[in-house]
Amino acid sequence: MKNLTAIAGRDMYIHCHVIGYPYYSIKWFKNSNLLPFNDRQRAFENNGTLKLLNVQKELDEGEYSCHVLVQPQLFKNQSVHVTVKVPPFIQPFEFPRYSIGHRVFVPCVVRSGDLPISITWEKDGKPINASLGVTIDNIDFTSSMRISNLQRVHNGTYTCIAQNDAAVVKYQSQLIVRVPPRFKVQPQDQDGIYGKSVILNCSADGEPRPTIEWKYSK
Repeated sequence: MKNLTAIAGRDMYIHCHVIGYPYYSIKWFKNSNLLPFNDRQRAFENNGTLKLLNVQKELDEGEYSCHVLVQPQLFKNQSVHVTVKVPPFIQPFEFPRYSIGHRVFVPCVVRSGDLPISITWEKDGKPINASLGVTIDNIDFTSSMRISNLQRVHNGTYTCIAQNDAAVVKYQSQLIVRVPPRFKVQPQDQDGIYGKSVILNCSADGEPRPTIEWKYSK
């Protein structure tokens, strides 16, 4: 059998290819220990398959062999080495409340996973444009994003992407730049005619979008 690679956290199957019938039994061993020896291992004698549930590197990596009893006292053996690769796990992060002009620092820490690991960032599903004024610093298993002068253009969803030989993993968080409300159009004094309609215009901008209320006083 060829050596196999498994991904931690997933299920895997190992097949013992038996040629010719009948055979009396098929038994699986890992590092000379008879399987199964925990509830994550399932051996199917009818087709010579071993199933490993929720593969774990520390417990499941190693040498596996199937012993096929083809005649009384006559065994055929096959062996395979299983290597378990661990995908990245990104420590969750979020952006606190920021306002225009603030400084931003957000780390993306890959807490586990086989090295080497590459880490990149995206904004709204696209690579971050250099003209945006966002600085990315990568050190080992950590990537930090810095903005020295926060503006409305920085609003959006930022995604940290970690990749190694096992998998590509993403974690995203939304950055909302809070902007104080300001009038875009202010009401102007108007002369009205009794019995006729009068239209007063008022609009404002800000983030979150401001609520406009009207008050009347004599």
